[in-house]
Amino acid sequence: MRSLLNIKDIMRHLLKVILFVALFALCHSYSFNDEESLHNVTFPATYDRNLRPGENRSIPLQVNVTFYFKSIKDFDESVSKFSITGALGISWFDHRLTWDPAMYGGDLWETVIPQRKVWIPFLVNMLMYDAISEIGHIDMNLRLASNGLISWVVPNLFESTCDPDLSYYPFDTQTCILRFYIPGFLQTEINLMAPRGTMDMAEYSKNSLWDVTETKIYTTTNNLKLQEAVMSVTMKRRPVYYISSLLLPVAFLSFLQLMAFLMPPECGERVGFGTTVLLAVAVYLTLIQDKLPEGSEPSVAYLSYKLLGDFMVGVVMTVGIIVALRFYNREDTIEIPNYLKTFHKIVLGPRMCGCKKKHKVEDNDTKIPQVVNDSKHDAFSANLTWRDIGLATDRFCLIMFGFVLLNCNVVYIIVIASFY
Repeated sequence: MRSLLNIKDIMRHLLKVILFVALFALCHSYSFNDEESLHNVTFPATYDRNLRPGENRSIPLQVNVTFYFKSIKDFDESVSKFSITGALGISWFDHRLTWDPAMYGGDLWETVIPQRKVWIPFLVNMLMYDAISEIGHIDMNLRLASNGLISWVVPNLFESTCDPDLSYYPFDTQTCILRFYIPGFLQTEINLMAPRGTMDMAEYSKNSLWDVTETKIYTTTNNLKLQEAVMSVTMKRRPVYYISSLLLPVAFLSFLQLMAFLMPPECGERVGFGTTVLLAVAVYLTLIQDKLPEGSEPSVAYLSYKLLGDFMVGVVMTVGIIVALRFYNREDTIEIPNYLKTFHKIVLGPRMCGCKKKHKVEDNDTKIPQVVNDSKHDAFSANLTWRDIGLATDRFCLIMFGFVLLNCNVVYIIVIASFY
């Protein structure tokens, strides 16, 4: 009997607890009328949204700034335009907008209010690309906590000017910044703070041309004694596209032009072939110049110098092709100057000139004919023709220009490797 009574008492106490919890939940769940009443009380006619919050005016209002990075929209080096999408997160306390949640249903800790009803920090980008524009929209909402904390998240397309350093293009790394300040307020009135130190990358979407390597958020004071919130993005270009579509084609075209010196002169296409390849290199030079700005700090791209060098070598190669063809087509009745004979001997050697004449002599004692080599200069050049001079010119140009082009590419690779 006693055990049954104990069980009934326990059940009776459990029912009381359940009823008490249910009544407490019903009594402490705010309603629409509670929130409407809160808005009517919190925003009286005397609230002036043009005055910054802060009951003690000797203490600056602390405004916390962060950035939620979404994506890189565009970076146009030719016009120095940097565009990113994301949201600017700003929070501050307004002592005029506080309440006791117990008076409004017991659990009304936060509410949503229109941006136009409260004071907000008017942030301006110091490095704006276009005309000045307001951050946020008048119809956007904010979250207001019972202790007066206002949280404002402003999604937008943020554009800024960014002067690129294209010295190592397309293996370059760029750093672009956004600089926000609040016009009219000094640091003694509003103090900007960056609690995170870096951008929030949780929602970041990768870009096809750029890899973000580092982000920073910090505050600084400029020469006008104005405090700024600086947000920097360091990004590295992905070079695979430029290697496959620019560097390798230009290198192949430059070495392809050397093949003109291996073509037989009778085909009649040597000059046309060399000129066509030269024009192709010029087209690539034009394409790269269109993508780059007219000026870059601290210097223009080393790639521009390399392409210009390849183009100049191509011009001289075309001249070499024409000179060699003139030698091929010159009449053999015209005497070959001594300096060209020496040039031929240096480039091709005596065995290639076909002019080492061998003749027979008789020994006076044995009367046996003997073959001896005539080493005199006249004997070397007896059978030398203008075609041989053309062959020597082709061989010289092939070796010299191949060496120059190879060195040009090696030097460029060394310069780029020093950057990495």
